[in-house]
Amino acid sequence: MSNLENTLQIETKLEKEITNQALLKDRVEKYSELTQSMSKILNSFEQRLGKLEQTILPVYNVTKNLQKQQQNLDSTLNCMEQVLSHYDASQDVCNLIHQGPSEGNVSGFLDGLNKLKKAKDYFLNNNPQSVELENVTSLFNNGCETLNNHLKSLLKKHSTPMRPVDLLDLIYIEEDSSNEDCPSIKQLPTTTREELNVISKWLDNNLRREYVQIYGDERSEVITRSLQNLKDHQKSGSWGNEPLKSRYYGRPSDAGVKKSTSARLQQIFERKANKMLMKASQLGQSTGLAMRKNSSFGDILAAEEYGNENNDQELEKYLVLLLGLQKLLVWERQLLNDIIPSSRHNEVFSRLSQPSIEMVVRDAEAITGRVLRSIGRKEWSAALGIFSALKHVQILQPDIDKICDTAQRQQLGSVLSKLQQTGSKALEQFIDSVKNDGGGGMVSMSSSTISYGGGSSVPKDATVYELTSNTIWFLEQLQEHCDTIGSILQTDSVYTNDLDRIASHKTVSVEQKNKALLGIYVRKVLAELNYTIATKSEQYGDLATKQLFKLNNTHYILKSLQRSNLIDIVSLTEHDCEKRYQKMIQDLKKAYLSSWSKLISSIAPLEDAPRTGPGGRVKDKERALIKERFSSFNKELDDAVRTQRAISVPDVLLREGIKRDNAEHIVPQYNSFFEIYSEVQFSKNPEKYVKYRPTDVTAMLNSFFDDTI
Repeated sequence: MSNLENTLQIETKLEKEITNQALLKDRVEKYSELTQSMSKILNSFEQRLGKLEQTILPVYNVTKNLQKQQQNLDSTLNCMEQVLSHYDASQDVCNLIHQGPSEGNVSGFLDGLNKLKKAKDYFLNNNPQSVELENVTSLFNNGCETLNNHLKSLLKKHSTPMRPVDLLDLIYIEEDSSNEDCPSIKQLPTTTREELNVISKWLDNNLRREYVQIYGDERSEVITRSLQNLKDHQKSGSWGNEPLKSRYYGRPSDAGVKKSTSARLQQIFERKANKMLMKASQLGQSTGLAMRKNSSFGDILAAEEYGNENNDQELEKYLVLLLGLQKLLVWERQLLNDIIPSSRHNEVFSRLSQPSIEMVVRDAEAITGRVLRSIGRKEWSAALGIFSALKHVQILQPDIDKICDTAQRQQLGSVLSKLQQTGSKALEQFIDSVKNDGGGGMVSMSSSTISYGGGSSVPKDATVYELTSNTIWFLEQLQEHCDTIGSILQTDSVYTNDLDRIASHKTVSVEQKNKALLGIYVRKVLAELNYTIATKSEQYGDLATKQLFKLNNTHYILKSLQRSNLIDIVSLTEHDCEKRYQKMIQDLKKAYLSSWSKLISSIAPLEDAPRTGPGGRVKDKERALIKERFSSFNKELDDAVRTQRAISVPDVLLREGIKRDNAEHIVPQYNSFFEIYSEVQFSKNPEKYVKYRPTDVTAMLNSFFDDTI
């Protein structure tokens, strides 16, 4: 039973599989038919597509060629229009070029020039022999010239020389104030600067560089005329007394207050020096500059009593001129940034600044020449003006260096060099003057002088020699210019060698270097002065006057060195200078006392005391000797009183000390002689020989150095 069921199941499954197989075979046949049909359709589509390509491709190619021809035609038309515009350019812009640009509307004129430029370039590259090239070139050049003329007219219209008072306000303005606060520099308004900038850039881009010369010449004339106006103003009677305007000076309380030009200059240079010192301290450097409160041109101008006011005023005016130049050049640098292409700044600035720089250099040469002539006349206060001017120019130098190129710095540096040479010449000639006793140029200390042979005269009363007082006065003034003189002497190997020798024995700091150099110079001057005093003393006929003359002058030198602190400067180079002068004074006092040797010998004890006989009489020989001694003493004392009463010893302590020394040196010995021999009967008329009692001698010695008694 089970086998039968299995057999039936198997047969049933077999029938199903046979049925499925038949169905699958039927479908495969249908799919094959469909495939064949699709293949036929695709083949037919391919054939039709090939036929379509053969039909459309020629049409496409024809269309593409037509489009290209159209583009070429358009390009040709555009090119023709451009070419025709080049041919028409001259006619189109001719009137515009002839009319020229108008202020505030230069863009249209530049568009016309650009059109001519393009036409010129076209004909130059494509038809250089054409008449059209000549036409557009000529019109373009005329247009550029017109543009240059317009630039020049703008500069002339808005560039006027500064009035002297406005330039002085600009000079005296506070360093921290804005220049825009000063109406004196509000030339070339912003709109004008913008227009000038557009013009200069166009000209520069088109290689038309005439504007460099035009701008440089026009602005140069403004600077030089401003400075010339200032110079003319300086010659006027109002120079130096202009009131400061409060809105510039920055302090309401200063409004209308008149300050001397010297004081104003001093304030300016003090501020500049302080800035330099502050900057140097931040960098850990030493500037070698020092400004003292009492070191101003006003101090130097106090020397006008010595007859040299003109030179000092000239130097002061020159400093103002130099400050004016510096301010104007700073302003021109600012204008260049707004107007001229940066690539042309140095070229333009060099051109516009050159004439004014040459002006101040010429003025410096003229002034130093006049100062040298004054120095040649022994007017030494002129040298002090040079030192003061040199110090201020040194302070101003960094400001000038910042705005000038190398060539201009060298040119303006010649001013500094010229002042240094003049200062060096003054120092050298002063030593020669002391050596050769040039004398003059300063106030005389005494109107009564005597002269023996050549050379200047010495005072009859043997007081302080004019040369001595003048020399000390000059040396005292040099202290105010220590750093400046130090910079001058550093260029002289004689002084630097001495400084090196000093430095090998003691430490000389950087700050003391200039003082040490000045100390070397002062020492040289004093050495010549001491020698000249010794030489001049020989003009006196008696030993006492010679010694008193040297004593007066040597004492005056020492006291002056101590009073003015010059002794500290000299001590840097000669530590025992003060002791040496003190020893000289003591030696001169001893030498003076030795002038009494003949008088002292008259009252020296006799070898054999006279023996009195009956009635107090002495022998004839002894009487004659006593008479001779008293007579000799009287004569020497009378001669000394007559001579030394007219001698002047200005210093009270020195005068009283000499009197005291005289009394101590003479009176005790005379008193002893008087006590022994005044009572001796050596003459029938003893009063003829014993003229003076010891008290009389003391009174006579106390009358010395006083010609009023």
